[in-house]
Amino acid sequence: MPVQKCTAVLSDKIQLTEKFLHLFFEMKEPNVLEFEAGQYVSLGLPDNPARRPYSIASSPEIKHSFELLIDTAPQGIGTKFLMELPLGGEAALLAPMGMFTLAKAEQAEKEKALMFIATGSGIAPLRSMVLHLLQEKGDTREMWLYWGLRHVEDVFWEEEFQELEKAFPNFHFHLTLSQAIDNWPLCRGRVTDCLRIHDLPTDAGYYLCGNKPMIEEVMKLLSEEKGMPAEFIHHEKFY
Repeated sequence: MPVQKCTAVLSDKIQLTEKFLHLFFEMKEPNVLEFEAGQYVSLGLPDNPARRPYSIASSPEIKHSFELLIDTAPQGIGTKFLMELPLGGEAALLAPMGMFTLAKAEQAEKEKALMFIATGSGIAPLRSMVLHLLQEKGDTREMWLYWGLRHVEDVFWEEEFQELEKAFPNFHFHLTLSQAIDNWPLCRGRVTDCLRIHDLPTDAGYYLCGNKPMIEEVMKLLSEEKGMPAEFIHHEKFY
């Protein structure tokens, strides 16, 4: 799908937690956006040549609109623009962009299972992939979603993923906190710590999105300790 200039209108925004903001946009020009799960939009900024990438968090089957998830803590210029954008305000975009998509053809056939691994707002493109595969494609491969956050106050979308777990027996969700409270019942520590206590399939596709240290640590675990071929490891290359 070719990259094109787009205009989208902010239709809703939800403050999920103190630092995570969920944004809903309706397409204006063109009136639909064709994209693959995992791709992103490049946001243009008024009176500034800089652009900022934001992964699409919604399923590609919904073409008249899309969703973004932003971590407001860094307070960068793109984040500030989106935080201040009023309902009905317009955003100028280049979309769709990015090569972080699900494997195709022969490689997809080799990936007998799927492992999605995220930290923080890196969950956005993986949510798009999971919704697309489960709800639209009816993919029956075993899938695991590992998601690392810092504090219990940062947790959101937990109920959504738990509902998917109930609805689709082949989907499994593991939430881990790096600074968990004493009575936290699930995984604690870095997301890599959670991965180490589970058996990792060797015939699976691994899709990683999040902070650079996490991606480097997981890639080292998979390639050096587990002997995973590079073709099975996919990661976002924002940095």
